[in-house]
Amino acid sequence: MLRVGLILIFILSVGCSEDRQFEDFMNEDSGKGEQKFREDSHKCMAEKDKFSHKIQGREFGFEGEHTGYLGCMKLKGWNQKTTTRRGAD
Repeated sequence: MLRVGLILIFILSVGCSEDRQFEDFMNEDSGKGEQKFREDSHKCMAEKDKFSHKIQGREFGFEGEHTGYLGCMKLKGWNQKTTTRRGAD
């Protein structure tokens, strides 16, 4: 029973981990490519819990558990693209 619980926790933690995609962001400096995005994203994932990034993220208008990550990315010049869903016309 313990083994099943551990496997379930592992599956949920892996399934819930969210990798940000290059396609979901645009940079103020159009010369930055996917490699630079991955570097910045990796750094921001490591620093997302820093108090300063969370405060900066809130100042940029972000809310929720990704506030620190998005604040850090914004400071590095990356803006998250907004996706709009269109209804059936």
